[in-house]
This record gives sequence, C-alpha cells and structure tokens, in this order.
Amino acid sequence: MSAAAGGFWDHLGMSIEAGDASGALVRMDVPEALTTPFGTVHGGIVATLFDTALAVAIARHLEQPDRIATHALQVTYVAFTSSRLLRCRARVVSVRRSVAVAEGEVTADDGTLVAKALGTFGVRRASPPR
Repeated sequence: MSAAAGGFWDHLGMSIEAGDASGALVRMDVPEALTTPFGTVHGGIVATLFDTALAVAIARHLEQPDRIATHALQVTYVAFTSSRLLRCRARVVSVRRSVAVAEGEVTADDGTLVAKALGTFGVRRASPPR
C-alpha cells in the first residue's frame, strides 16, 4: 500500500507498508540529498518520518473530512544511521474529540533502533459535536 502519488511523499521516498486499527508502518527510502556530509541520515528527516507516520496512524481513526495538525513532537534519538531504508512503526495511544496522541519507533533496515517519539496532534472535526 502506498500513499497518494506525488509531492511530499514521493520527494521524501515514503510509502505506507501496513496499517490497521492500532497503527501504521511507514517506510522511507531516504534520498541521498537528505543525508549529512558524514553519510548519516539527518535527524530532521527522522523527525519528519515520525511526524508523518504518527499522523497516518491517527488519521485511520478519523472521518475523511476531519483534519489533524501536530501540536508537539518529542523525539529521542538513540543511534546514528547511514541506512537509507528506515521504517517507522506508529501506534495510536489515544484519540479524543480534539486531541490525539501517538508514539513510534524508527528502525534502520537491519533492525537497529534509531529513535523513539511521542506526538500530540490537534483534531479538527468536520462536523460539530452532537
């Protein structure tokens, strides 16, 4: 399964590998241009993967016209990686009327833990509460 073609997802080499009610698995084939001069993946790229994957996991719990936006993203980096294939396993912690929380782990292709994150997202519902 992949995301809608074009733009942001294609530019960053992202695709959705799996998704269910508990979360999502998002893959990123990191373009060489997004690595540091030392050959490692830039931390901002890892944070971008988290932001996207956590939002995908939460979006699976919302109605189509509903929207989300990141309020806070806390990333803890565990290891450098030069692996250009990263995966983020994102899990929904809570989805409420106006706030959702998700957590995730990014691993390199060999399974090495690269970072962990916790994200809080604002939820804008398309329909008013009843």
